[in-house]
Amino acid sequence: MKYLSPSKLLVLASYALVAAAACLLTAATLGVESVLRKENILLAVGGSAFFVFASAWLVTRLLSGSLGEITGVARRFAAGDLSSRIPVRSSGEIGELARTLNAMADELGRRVRDAELRRLELEAAFSNMAEAVVVTDGAGVIARMNPRARTLLQAPGGGQGKRLMDMPGGPELSEAALKALAGGLPVSSETKSGLEPGIVLSVTASPIREQGSIGGCVVVARDITAERRLEAMRRDFVANVSHELRTPLTAITGYVETLLGGALEDKEHAREFLGVIGEHAKRLDNIVSDLLKLSRLESGASLLEKSEVELKALADGLLAGFPARFLDGPVKVTNLLAPGLMVRADRARLDQVFINLLDNAVKFTPAGGSVQVSAQELHDAVKVLVQDDGPGIPVEHLPRLFERFYRVDKARSRELGGTGLGLSIVRHIVEMHGGSVGVESAEGKGSTFWFTIPK
Repeated sequence: MKYLSPSKLLVLASYALVAAAACLLTAATLGVESVLRKENILLAVGGSAFFVFASAWLVTRLLSGSLGEITGVARRFAAGDLSSRIPVRSSGEIGELARTLNAMADELGRRVRDAELRRLELEAAFSNMAEAVVVTDGAGVIARMNPRARTLLQAPGGGQGKRLMDMPGGPELSEAALKALAGGLPVSSETKSGLEPGIVLSVTASPIREQGSIGGCVVVARDITAERRLEAMRRDFVANVSHELRTPLTAITGYVETLLGGALEDKEHAREFLGVIGEHAKRLDNIVSDLLKLSRLESGASLLEKSEVELKALADGLLAGFPARFLDGPVKVTNLLAPGLMVRADRARLDQVFINLLDNAVKFTPAGGSVQVSAQELHDAVKVLVQDDGPGIPVEHLPRLFERFYRVDKARSRELGGTGLGLSIVRHIVEMHGGSVGVESAEGKGSTFWFTIPK
């Protein structure tokens, strides 16, 4: 059943009132009894008035009930409960109002859900950023920061409400923030952390504009220590390669010019000069070969072909394969590896590790000295040790021994034919297997180089 809208009821009441008024006017015009008797007139007027008042009461009841229901649901809308809906009881203006409010609630609910999803996404990104992000107001007071910023500023409890420059790690960021707030333009700089020595930060501060004025600032700090260290390593690498190649090339060029200048006719010296040229050419070949090996290892282009390897058998085979260097030379090499000690590794790469470590140990051990190869079985790995009784290494050199081209005694290392890349190659091969390398040494007490290989 359809309900009459309040507006239609009002129209009907108006018609009734007009009809009553017409009756009264007719009676007054024609006299009294000729048309209607007095009692009938009063009855008509009374009935019309009753109908008018009843219609008005009904309209009021309908309006107050519908509007009260709409008001109640609207209050729930205002309180955030957008799941409520207004019952539509008519097809008139009140019904149209209810439908409009319900549609508005549907649209608001959809937008609120979308906004909440965006907020959660931004919150997740903000909280998990590797960069430190700090938001300040126009006076440099911290309004918000992410976990990385709390770590950088050393504010584990949160620094909201405090000035950025008053935080333990804040001065480096505060300077950029104040410049951005004062100038109204983004500011970028590099600075060293005052709390973490050796840490280099890239700091960017961008002002927040609000209705034409600067209402705050966003400061982003990124740790670029690794990038700067890599750049320094690249510069050092280029310089070291240039230096290492220049020495043999200069010698080769000098001897060739000498031969071409007439020494070629002097057969005794010519043979000597050609021997020196051959040694330097071999040195060049060794450097280039080691560079290529290192390049392949660092690029990840070389894949490991792992298999079960018995360490004692591997070491025995290497010693037997180079008797002049390891067995019949002035330095005694002893294999103390226990039989049956197995690891899973790339045999060819493991050969290279053993050869490089043994070769270094033999080179720097004086005649009559000894080198021992042994192993310790750990919980989930095997630790292989190559121990010599050479001159030892000063403690200040130990952290850098596995760097490319790093030498403790540059002159002696070149004299012995080293390229400065052997230990770096060892480190890369071992790390490819998931192991680690190290050295223990003291001046006058020999050295022990070790590496681990997972079982």
